[in-house]
Amino acid sequence: MLSTPEPPTTSTFCTSSPLTIMYNDRSVLENHHISTAYRYLDQPDSNPFEKLSKDDFREMRGIAVEAVLGTDMSAHFTQIKNMQNALFNPSTVNRNTAMTLILHCADISHPTKTWDLHKKWTDNLMEEFFCQGDKETALGLPNSPLCDRAETLIPESQVGFIDFIIVPSMNLLGDMFDALLLVQNEEAAATGAKPSNYKKVDRPWDSRLCENRKRWKELVTPKEETPVAPAVNGRIAEEEGESGKEQD
Repeated sequence: MLSTPEPPTTSTFCTSSPLTIMYNDRSVLENHHISTAYRYLDQPDSNPFEKLSKDDFREMRGIAVEAVLGTDMSAHFTQIKNMQNALFNPSTVNRNTAMTLILHCADISHPTKTWDLHKKWTDNLMEEFFCQGDKETALGLPNSPLCDRAETLIPESQVGFIDFIIVPSMNLLGDMFDALLLVQNEEAAATGAKPSNYKKVDRPWDSRLCENRKRWKELVTPKEETPVAPAVNGRIAEEEGESGKEQD
C-alpha cells in the first residue's frame, strides 16, 4: 500500500496539483496510496481479504489506513512524542498505534541497511527530490528542503537524517517492543499462564547505523575554519595579547 503509483514529489509540492483538492491538503500522497490500494482491491480476483467477515475487514482496513497515514513525515515528531508518552504506561499502547510506528520506521529504514543498499536508496530518493526542485525552479517557486540540486549537501543531510530522525525512531521502536513484551509476560503471569522467557529484543540496526553514519561523515566536505580568538574569562579576546595581560 506504500508502493502504489504516485507523482515522484513530496506532499508539499502536490498541494499545487489536483490531488490536493481530492484530499484537502492533508497527507496528500499517503491518502492517495491507501485510496488507490483499496480501489485495486475492489477489482475482481484482486482482494486477498474477501474471506474476512465484515467486522474483521473493517478492523483490518482501520489499521491499514491509520498506519499508512502515519508515514506522513509531517506527523513524525507528534507520533514519536505520543509513543514516548504512552510508554510511561505501556499497557495503554494499542495495536493500531504500535502498527503505525512499526510501518513508519520500516518506511524510513534504509539507513539501517547495508551501505550499498542504503546508498542506492539515498541516491534514488535525492534524485527524486532534485527533480522536484527542478520543477519548482521552472515554476518560479522556492525550492523545498533538500530539493535544490546546486546547494544540497547529500552527506551532511544524511548525517542529520540519521542523527535526528532515524536513531531516535529506531531507539523508540526497540523500547516499544521491550515494553510490550514485558506487559505480555506480566499479563500471562497474572492469569496463571506460563510466562515466556522475557528478554529485551535485539537491535541489529544499531551497528549498521553507526557504520553508515561513519561512511557519510567521511564524505562530508571539509569546511574552512574561521580563526577564533582565545577565550578570556568566558569572553573572546578582541585584541592580540589580551590573554597574556589577563594572566599577568
